[in-house]
Amino acid sequence: MCFSLFCYLFVGEMSFIFMNSIVLKLADLMNHAGQDNSDTHHLQKCLGSAVVAMGPQRILELIPISINADDFTCSNTWLVPILKNHVVGASLEYYMEHIVPLAKSFQRAHKEVKKSVIGQDLQAHAQGLWGLLPAFCQYPVDTHKKFGSLADLLIKFLKKDSFMHQHVAFALQVLVNQNKSSLLPGQNVGEFNTCAQKDKALEFKGIPCYSNKTAKKNIRALGSCSTELLQALVDLFVDSLADKRLYMKDAIGCLASVTDSSITKDIFVSLLQRFEVVNSKGEFEKKIQDDETIDEEQGNLSATEKDIQRCPLMSLASVLVEGAGEDLVELIYNFVVDSLQGNHVTGQCEVYHTLSKVLEEHGWFCSSRFMELIDLLLGLEPSTDISSVRHRFACFHTLMVHMLEMSLEEQDTKAFLILNEIIVTLKDAKDEARKVAYDTLLMICSSLKDSSRVNAGRSYHKLISMIMGYLSGSSPHIKSGAVSALSVVVHSDAEVCLKIPDVVPSVLSLLHGKAVEVIKAALGFAKVLVSCLPAKDLQNVLSEVVSGVLPWSSVSRHHFREKVTIILEIITRKCGSAAVEAAAPEKYKRFVKTVFQNRHHKSTSKDAVATNTETSLEDSSIKRSEEQKHNDLGSFPNRQGSVHHRKRKRGIYKGPPDLRAPHITTGDDSGPQDAKRVENPKQKMLVKVPLRDKGEETPNNESNDWKTSMEHKSMRKKRKGALQTLSSTFKHRRHRKLGKQKAHN
Repeated sequence: MCFSLFCYLFVGEMSFIFMNSIVLKLADLMNHAGQDNSDTHHLQKCLGSAVVAMGPQRILELIPISINADDFTCSNTWLVPILKNHVVGASLEYYMEHIVPLAKSFQRAHKEVKKSVIGQDLQAHAQGLWGLLPAFCQYPVDTHKKFGSLADLLIKFLKKDSFMHQHVAFALQVLVNQNKSSLLPGQNVGEFNTCAQKDKALEFKGIPCYSNKTAKKNIRALGSCSTELLQALVDLFVDSLADKRLYMKDAIGCLASVTDSSITKDIFVSLLQRFEVVNSKGEFEKKIQDDETIDEEQGNLSATEKDIQRCPLMSLASVLVEGAGEDLVELIYNFVVDSLQGNHVTGQCEVYHTLSKVLEEHGWFCSSRFMELIDLLLGLEPSTDISSVRHRFACFHTLMVHMLEMSLEEQDTKAFLILNEIIVTLKDAKDEARKVAYDTLLMICSSLKDSSRVNAGRSYHKLISMIMGYLSGSSPHIKSGAVSALSVVVHSDAEVCLKIPDVVPSVLSLLHGKAVEVIKAALGFAKVLVSCLPAKDLQNVLSEVVSGVLPWSSVSRHHFREKVTIILEIITRKCGSAAVEAAAPEKYKRFVKTVFQNRHHKSTSKDAVATNTETSLEDSSIKRSEEQKHNDLGSFPNRQGSVHHRKRKRGIYKGPPDLRAPHITTGDDSGPQDAKRVENPKQKMLVKVPLRDKGEETPNNESNDWKTSMEHKSMRKKRKGALQTLSSTFKHRRHRKLGKQKAHN
């Protein structure tokens, strides 16, 4: 199988002449496999390689897909999934003139057949053949010649056949993106070739690529024939449910990017007029807080309905931005401003998203409307919706980078206002909002450090200086937010502390204050600093950090002592205990030594636990091996080393379990070692009698009572005599039993 696969891909189109017999043999094997597809994976792989090498037209000449008009039996329909995954570099004309008529024949048979099961199968086969459209749009060889005819067919699909909507949307994306990627220098031309890349067999054959000249011809053809097709897609988008709009929106964006901007603008204006967002003059309608019954009486949309319709319209506007000209950009921007200033509650996330796309795609617009954009955003009350905050901050990202690069005094004031909102959000109670602020700050830093930008290093240092300016503010909340911002910057770029030496002393100086919120943030900064800096660079700020954090080692509230301990442990691990001890002030050396000792005990205890674990494992394995040996001999050792034979001995009756007392043993040697076992004649149990060790002092009342002492001595003698009597009795019974056995023998 692997050899034939390699041969197809190596020989290429000539394999149709030399290897057609192998294709027929593989098809015969697939037909014999029937409905069982579990063992046909390698067959499908080889046939897929044949499709890549020969092309779908040659394959279908050798293995035709057909239907019998008399009994409605189908042949070779198993080839459809293989074609779907492997067709590349085919012809749009072949799809329209051969595949579409074949699918229609299956559809007609579906209407004629009487049995529902057969009819369902025929309809599935017809839809499978129509669904080959995206595959035939993988680098077709005749796009500039046949796209006009294909566009007419696609419009029919969009207006009639709902099952083809997703296939049409994906096919258009493939056509546009593959041609656009061929015009981009260094772009991976196979990036959008998702279907062809599913099979590893394509690694043997290079994925076809358009030349720059061919790609330009194809894009011109796509743009010239897209007016009616784009209108059909837009109409379908606004009339569809939300889940279908997702893939329709991407297709509209792709097609609009290669369509003339004036055509796209006319389509969008007609849509705004349809939903009464603009009047006949193209002016945006102002929202008036009147009774909605007036609109209902006149047959117009109510204010609430207009508000709801703005969301899909704004979503559509966001995908039209990429290929938009100046007029269309102005129209979209006016739509955004009207939505933000008109107190339209719904769709605010989409409004911010559309504005961020305009700022990203069209730098000229950002420069020409810069102050207006700043005033617009800062004049709005910040949203509480996380998605809206994310897109709002995306607008801030673009504007902030632009301001810092321009370096104008008036713009610096606006930049501080934007930075202020980001820093305040860093202290937000919601984790999602704080993460958005962190990400935005990191993106701004990354953009400013980009070497391709003008004055990249200077703009980046200016941003850090602006953040440090908040450290001298009066509000502890703003101070702690600024420290958190610097912590984010240091975590992503620790070298900033070396390039801007004032960063570390400025933050550590805040540790002399008393605001708890600021102290927490400053200790957090110190932890990030010592964690991110290499040991060599940490030596330069070691004395400042150690002397700055140690005064808070005496405060246990708010976990300050724990934070200081962690910071010292990190420094010790990187720079050594001697360096830390030398940098510590005299009054805190005792605490530093305690940290060293605890750190040493932790490491020692870990080693001890590891050693004990290994030892216990070894001991348990030895015990198991010994028990196995004794079991083989019919006995096993107990804990004291004695051996209990398996044969049951006649022993003393120990009584029922419910009569056992706390100091009564069951005879399994589990009692204390300082107890002797004697027989209780009443219960016939073994009673533990505690004995005193030699030299053990007795209580004062017993030492003064001579009679009591004598009674204890007599009791010991009686117990000793009872034990001897009991032992002799056992011996006598044993000898008598052995004598009886001998006499019997």
